[in-house]
Amino acid sequence: MTMHIRKRPLKKEGRFALFLECYHNKKQWFESLSLYLENEKNNPTAKQANKQTMLLAEKIKVDRLYQLQNDVHGFKQPSKTYLTFNEYFCELWEQRKRTGVNVDSWDSTYKHLNKFNSKVLFTEVTERFLEEFKAYLLARLKVNSASSYFNIFKRAIHEAFRERLLKDDPAVRVKCIREVDTKKEFLTKEEIDKLIETECRYPVLKRAFLFSCFTGLRWSDVQKLTWDEVRDTDGITYIAYTQKKTRNSELLPIPEVAKKLLGEKVENKDRVFVGLNYSDYTNVALLQWCLKAGITKHITFHCARHTNAILLLNNGVDIYTVSKMLGHKDLKTTSVYAKVLNKTKIDAVGKLPKFAI
Repeated sequence: MTMHIRKRPLKKEGRFALFLECYHNKKQWFESLSLYLENEKNNPTAKQANKQTMLLAEKIKVDRLYQLQNDVHGFKQPSKTYLTFNEYFCELWEQRKRTGVNVDSWDSTYKHLNKFNSKVLFTEVTERFLEEFKAYLLARLKVNSASSYFNIFKRAIHEAFRERLLKDDPAVRVKCIREVDTKKEFLTKEEIDKLIETECRYPVLKRAFLFSCFTGLRWSDVQKLTWDEVRDTDGITYIAYTQKKTRNSELLPIPEVAKKLLGEKVENKDRVFVGLNYSDYTNVALLQWCLKAGITKHITFHCARHTNAILLLNNGVDIYTVSKMLGHKDLKTTSVYAKVLNKTKIDAVGKLPKFAI
């Protein structure tokens, strides 16, 4: 196996594009490096820049050799070549786009990775690099966001190792960022009653938000809900849907109060909440509606999901059932709601014996 850095002159005089000329198993192929040499004539700055560019090209060449030397280093020859880890991460992100799973978090992680280092070579993916990227995330983001993005980055490294694009998996030796408990805003029954009695600028927003309070459906699932996903069996109304976030298929029974919020049925393929669209105006309208009802908490649409979980727990539903109704994969995700000061805890305190002080 041989590999050489070659130059190709460009139309602009004195400027060259760099590429790799590769030979392996009697096959020849070329890879663009997307690197360029500038005209050095009477330009010491360009000369210095070209020197750095050639050093980078040499690093990429070494990295590609490591990837392709199957017998010596335990790598496979990939069906698709990646000049940098960023390119590989981008492909994993594109796969998430096709499945629709956790797309926004992968998008944000990719953007932060490129800001931190836009050309990460596979040979540079080390424990030290992970620790430095972790520190970068913690310096710029809230702890839980940094934790989420760093876990995604580690997952990409695990995947690269499984595909034998990395000889080692440094991610297994670097600790995750521990998440911290955050306050989850929710509405009490009394506050929901106030919202029911209060007019909202957008009636469809009012119906959708209250529907989420009574079912626990996320905004994304409420917005895309269609009439063919609403089923009636033996007098019980169900929502048979696929969670947009997790892609899991769910069958969720809904209470009578939620059924009333559905409105009049039209065509099966039509959306239930026609006109419900995400915008800044919607967020403002939700806050104004709450303020009009005398609620000063910072309420977002996702708080309706929190509200549903707390209502269920406060009324004696066990946490395992709540987890299933919310569509959580892991009971740990649901357990955060059990930490909220709720009716069950208040009742428990009330059962303490009385003391004279």
